[in-house]
Amino acid sequence: MAMQRGLLAVRAQAEAWIVSYKAHLAAHGLGFGPEVLALIAAEAAEHPVPEGTVPGAEPSLAEKASALKVAAKAMAATYPEEGFAADDPRLATPAGGIALVTYAVAARAIGWSTDRPFTEQVVGALGHTLAQWDASVEEWTRRITDDVVLAYLYGQLFSQVGELPKR
Repeated sequence: MAMQRGLLAVRAQAEAWIVSYKAHLAAHGLGFGPEVLALIAAEAAEHPVPEGTVPGAEPSLAEKASALKVAAKAMAATYPEEGFAADDPRLATPAGGIALVTYAVAARAIGWSTDRPFTEQVVGALGHTLAQWDASVEEWTRRITDDVVLAYLYGQLFSQVGELPKR
């Protein structure tokens, strides 16, 4: 029961953070204009899956084993029943100057595109530089990979972005 309360609390927290972040962007004149939204749609159509992925392909034994390890970690993890504390060290220091909520919104907009000028436009619309993005990708990937509870929060943020924030 504690796990369920924690999962629900983190889910609700993610939803609140997305709403707050979108309001912050609007208040600061940030977000995606029509031209960037059109680019996002075009990139998503051009890159619907990760490069090298074959849709519908059977996962390898290594991929299946990795998924089982992650599932076991997720079942054994302790999820914060009140959501993440404001001073949680996993979130207190933004990676590369980019908070996890920003990272999730940017990742949602970028999708599977590997086009650097496009990525620069996306992160620029959110008030960040490509150098900050690059640093954040490396650090957030490390943190999320090492911590299934943080990965759950990221997944909730990513899935709850909904409509991308407009300028």
